[in-house]
Amino acid sequence: MRANPALSVVIPTYNEAKNLPTLVERVRKSLRDVGHEIIIVDDNSPDGTGELAERLAKKYGNLKVVHRREKKGLASAVVDGLNHATAPVICVMDADLQHPPEKIPALFKEIENGADIAIASRYVAGGGTEEWGWGRKLISRGAELLARLTIPNIHGLKDPLSGFFMFKKEAVGGTELSPVGFKILLEILVKGAYRRVVEVPYVFKERLHGKSTLSFKEHINYLRHLSRLARASGEAGQFLKFCLVGLNGVGVNMGLLWALTEFVGLPYPVSAVFAIESSILSNFTLNELWTFRRRAGPGRSRRVLGFNLACAIGATLNFVVLVTLTELLGLPYLISNAFGIACATLWNYIMSATWVWGYAKV
Repeated sequence: MRANPALSVVIPTYNEAKNLPTLVERVRKSLRDVGHEIIIVDDNSPDGTGELAERLAKKYGNLKVVHRREKKGLASAVVDGLNHATAPVICVMDADLQHPPEKIPALFKEIENGADIAIASRYVAGGGTEEWGWGRKLISRGAELLARLTIPNIHGLKDPLSGFFMFKKEAVGGTELSPVGFKILLEILVKGAYRRVVEVPYVFKERLHGKSTLSFKEHINYLRHLSRLARASGEAGQFLKFCLVGLNGVGVNMGLLWALTEFVGLPYPVSAVFAIESSILSNFTLNELWTFRRRAGPGRSRRVLGFNLACAIGATLNFVVLVTLTELLGLPYLISNAFGIACATLWNYIMSATWVWGYAKV
């Protein structure tokens, strides 16, 4: 084992015996100019992956093998690998050769240039996927959308769900990582201590041998993971505040509409204009002082205009959903309107969180 390696490459494995020799050779070749160690974390593969890894460790002096007694999942395997890593920089990648080892030097160069986290990205210029059908693309993009709605730290990143990435070990020093499922990068982005993240393009390859371990159970684990990260990041509480402010806006709207029409004597359409704008301004003020207080700085006039525009589009969305579900699908109008309100609320929150009171750039 080479003393003081600059890079530890952590590779979780489960039934990857056919891919492992080629993978190790390609990793070693791509890092021939970088002091490194390779850490194989095997979940007791029935196809003999662990035993093969031990033979490779005897052949190569810079390869370690961590054996786990049962299949505990990819993300927890990465955590175990991290505990055995001796280098200051960690690279995480899959063993199925869908992540090309030849991209590791490009990630390492970004770390050397000052990045705290370097992500191999399918969705920046020059990146892509091989032979993905529309169904797989839809699932991938849907999972990404859920993550963007749930986790504030990933706004501005193109591929926050990548399983191929590199980071400085100090970025997670002292942080308790307890991921569920496959997407450990999300947890690092939520809990890690870092300032600069960069993305490096790569093309996601098709698996050469074996079967994917991604199952329906892993989709459920992903939802569990997002739920835990939402609580850890404070996003769940922030969305709840936004909804409470929205309920207050409904009260302001209804109260002013009634008061201006019944007591002031204005025609109800005129009263409605005042009531709607008053509720928007009321919501803006409460969100500025409470929901997004930490992000409220200079530029309040711009935020007021932006919030008005977002709410106007939200109201239009509410109307479109109401009419579509009622006229085309035959739902009762009150139920259709409930769906419309839900869609408008989600839209208003997304625009408020990402644009009006936009997240700090990662």
